[in-house]
Amino acid sequence: MTKLSTGWVQAPRVRTEGVARDQGDVILSWLTRIVVGIAVTAVIGFDSLSIAVTHVSAKDDANAAAVAASQAWRAAHGDADATLHAAEISASEHGETVIPDSVTADPDGTIHLRIRHEASTLLVRHLGPWRSWAQVVVKGSGRSAP
Repeated sequence: MTKLSTGWVQAPRVRTEGVARDQGDVILSWLTRIVVGIAVTAVIGFDSLSIAVTHVSAKDDANAAAVAASQAWRAAHGDADATLHAAEISASEHGETVIPDSVTADPDGTIHLRIRHEASTLLVRHLGPWRSWAQVVVKGSGRSAP
């Protein structure tokens, strides 16, 4: 009741129950959108970074495998099987695979090869159209000291 100059008047009642609940639903909806957006961004960022780091580390590993193969090539006087075996051993230490047909040797003992490594991703390696993005193939070359 409210006192006016003409007397006591009953104030109209305002319903606030539904308004408070509606505001809570709006806030919950926006928080859900923000959390989902952050999660999607995090997964995409992780997969992208994982593929990039795999490219860089695989390149270093390919060069190291080529140097090991070059040492075997010199020690075995140009034996292709020993050269390939040395490259495979070096690459397998890092979870990589040498592509057998890619190993070539120059007359000076420089070995050129390609290795394959699968990037550790959360989503890309499980999705058919993008699965190939997780398969990293890099070239490497190296020559051992005489």
